[in-house]
Amino acid sequence: MLRALVKAHDALTHWSFVVASVLLGVIFVEYCLEVVLRYIFNAPTDWGGELISYAQCASVFLVMPLLTKTGGHVAITIIVERMPPRAAGILAWILYFLSFVICVLGTWITWDESVRQYVQDVQLMKVHPLPQWWISIFVGYGFGMSALHYLRHLDFKKFTAKYAATATIG
Repeated sequence: MLRALVKAHDALTHWSFVVASVLLGVIFVEYCLEVVLRYIFNAPTDWGGELISYAQCASVFLVMPLLTKTGGHVAITIIVERMPPRAAGILAWILYFLSFVICVLGTWITWDESVRQYVQDVQLMKVHPLPQWWISIFVGYGFGMSALHYLRHLDFKKFTAKYAATATIG
């Protein structure tokens, strides 16, 4: 059962990355379209800026789980790398655990806010009104999926073995 859930989590992470990539393509195409329409035809769109900002927000939080899974997030590792292997493994585990806790808190806060926005029918008041929860839900999704990846990374033996192997090689 757990293996099936892990496989489903990985598949959802992959498809989130695919959707994020498509959204980046949409942003690129819209920027190009906007330049042509604005400077050649003197007829800019009234929805282009909104589409770009919403797609950018969604794409960032859709790619966040993959970055967490692969360790592609920004990390300043100079302190961990200079510590003795066992201490480095312990510190790395603690940092991953804290990251898990922070992502869980971020998920809870943003899902709570998204529910409030839905219940109170909060709208983004731009040129084209849009329910705000349609955008903020991506924030909770990104934090929640990343929290699960951090939780999956919390294998203490793996951390200590990784840093012990690094110390013997280096």
